[in-house]
Formats: sequence, C-alpha cells, structure tokens
Amino acid sequence: MENLNTIGIFNLMVKNLKTLIIVVVVAGALAFAGSFAIKEKFKSIAVVYPINMYETSEESTSEQLLQYFFSEDVKYQLAREFELFKRYGIDTINEKGGRALFSYMYQDNFKFSPTLYESIELSVTDTDPVLAQKMNARLIQLTNLLIRQNKQYTMKQYVVNANAIIKSEERELDSLSKEIKKIREEYNIVDEEKQGKELAKEIAKGNSLSEERAKQAKGIKQKGSDLSVLKGRIRTTLKSMVDIKEQSYKYLLDAQGEIDFVLYVSNPTLPDKRCYPIRSVIVILASLSAAFLTAIILIIRNRGKA
Repeated sequence: MENLNTIGIFNLMVKNLKTLIIVVVVAGALAFAGSFAIKEKFKSIAVVYPINMYETSEESTSEQLLQYFFSEDVKYQLAREFELFKRYGIDTINEKGGRALFSYMYQDNFKFSPTLYESIELSVTDTDPVLAQKMNARLIQLTNLLIRQNKQYTMKQYVVNANAIIKSEERELDSLSKEIKKIREEYNIVDEEKQGKELAKEIAKGNSLSEERAKQAKGIKQKGSDLSVLKGRIRTTLKSMVDIKEQSYKYLLDAQGEIDFVLYVSNPTLPDKRCYPIRSVIVILASLSAAFLTAIILIIRNRGKA
C-alpha cells in the first residue's frame, strides 16, 4: 500500500479539484438556501449609566447595576408582561425542566455587559424588531423600579431608626433639663456665672452675705461643676439631634422621591437589519465542512485502490 505523504495528498486533491469545486459550490448553495428556513432575529441595543448609587469597598456602581439587570424578579416580571414562556414555546406545567430551559433561552436573548467607561450595554434579541426594542426599554424600566423599591425600603428603615434615636435623645434632653432646674431651684441660681462673679466681689470686699446669698454661694461652689457638665451634655445631645435630623430628612427624601438610578447613554435601538442568521458564515462553514469530508473520502478511496 502506498504511503500517502503531504505531496501525495496535495497531488490527489489537484487531481480531483473539479470534484472538490463541485462539492463546495453545491454545499454552499444548499446552505444558502437552507438558511432562509431559519427564523431571522433582530437585536436592539441600549447603553445606560448608573446614577444616584454609591460605590462600596467591594463593588462599583456599574457592578451593582449589572447585578440588578440579572435579577430573577426582573426576568420573570418581563416574562409575564411579554408572555415569553408562550413565545419561546415552553410549557412549565407539563414539561420537566421548563424553567431551566427558559433561563437558558433568556440568557441567549438578553445579554448585559459592562463597557470600558463604567456603563452597561444591553442587547435584546427577538424575531420581531419592534418587540425587541420594547422589551429592551421595559427591561431598563423594571430594573430602575426594582432599585428604587429596594432603596426606598432601606431608606424607610433608616428613617425609623433615626426617629427612634431622636426620641431617645429628646428624653435625654428632658432628663438633663430637669436636673439643671432642680439644682437651680434648690439654690436659687439663675445664672451661675454672673451670680458667681457678683458673690466673689462681695466676699472680696469683706461684706457678709445674706442667708439667700450664702445659699447661692454654697450651690455654685458645690453644684457649679455639675451644672457645667449637664450643660455640656445638653449641647452635645442637641448637636447630635441636629445632625441626625438633617440625615433623616435626606433619608425621607430618598424614601418618598421618584429618583432614577439609570441614565440613558443610548436609548434602545429599533433594529432594521437582522443579526441572525449570518448567511455568509453558514455558507463558509458548510462549504469547508463539505470540502474536508470529500477530501477524507478521496484519501480513503485512494488507499483502497492502492
């Protein structure tokens, strides 16, 4: 049996070049004709940018937005609104693995990817170009609504906690004020600093203090530092309350406001050119496969003859 080397194979192909050309042409023609039986698909593309979101130590705002686009809640809400199970021919009641099949088809038709500039590109594919655009737009709306709902829920919790702290500090203020009032009433102190200076002058002059003034002097001496501490605590508590109230107002605005978290860089496009099937690729692959298979058959036949 003749050992076919590279040169021998090359000569064999040249000898049967006409056959190879005919096979390639026929395969290409059949593939081209067959590609018309494949349903055409159209791709709607949109680009969005995250806004009103806060970067964390672990995730950027783009990564947070991307996770929301992959949300199961958004996916199944979109499926309900556009009847995607019916559109994809999936029966989740009678067929096992229906939801798994839907998830596979959803991932094939709905794609999300980050860009170099921290935005997110969304592509939605469907046999109907208008529907592809509508689903792309609705996908963005549903994602924005989901983020808003989650943010509002979180902000409301912050508001509740802030109000609880404010009430606690109001009780603290009331308690401190009562302590100060008790000391002042007991020793008849109105303004300890002013009264203290007046009493110091009288004592320095060698004047004897009246019973009332002596009582004030005793109160300022024994309770003066306590009054200073209490007033300091009141100032600190008041400042804390002001800060918490300001933050609470911000939380309240976020909880009640219609804030958007998605900024359109490019609105969903209405595709006018199919993205699938790519007939040139189908023809090339079919032609190359046919040529390769024919070459194998020719080599085997040649060895058989040898």
